[in-house]
Order: sequence, then C-alpha cells, then structure tokens
Amino acid sequence: MSRGTLERYVKDTSRSPEELIIVHLGRRSVLPSGLENKLLEYCIIMDQTHYGLRRQDQKRMGLQLAFRNGSKHPFN
Repeated sequence: MSRGTLERYVKDTSRSPEELIIVHLGRRSVLPSGLENKLLEYCIIMDQTHYGLRRQDQKRMGLQLAFRNGSKHPFN
C-alpha cells in the first residue's frame, strides 16, 4: 500500500477502523468466490497427491472456468 493511500485512510474519519480492515485492495477476482475456492481446493488436492500444477496450468484452468461460466474477464 502506498504512503498516500495510508494517509488518506488515516485522515478519513467517516469510517471506523473495523471498516478499514475489510477494505479489499488490488484487482477484483474474475471468478465468483465459491468457484475460486473450488479451484483452490482442487489445486491443493493435486499438490497433496504429488501431481503439482504449474502456474501456467492454474491460469489456464481459471481462464477455462471463466469462459464456461460466462464470467466477464479481461483476458485475451
């Protein structure tokens, strides 16, 4: 988080500290949270069975899930 962002949060008195803790920074997820969690569980199971997936494989699976579920995505 940049210094300017931190200063803006400190000066903002309209929000309580509890509200500031749950602020999500960064890009939004393309997949719905339930689907993203299922993909995560699948990747963990594959890792535990000694069939680790490369980063490229995980990205490809995420893209395929986005296509199949009709999610809006910024991918080419």
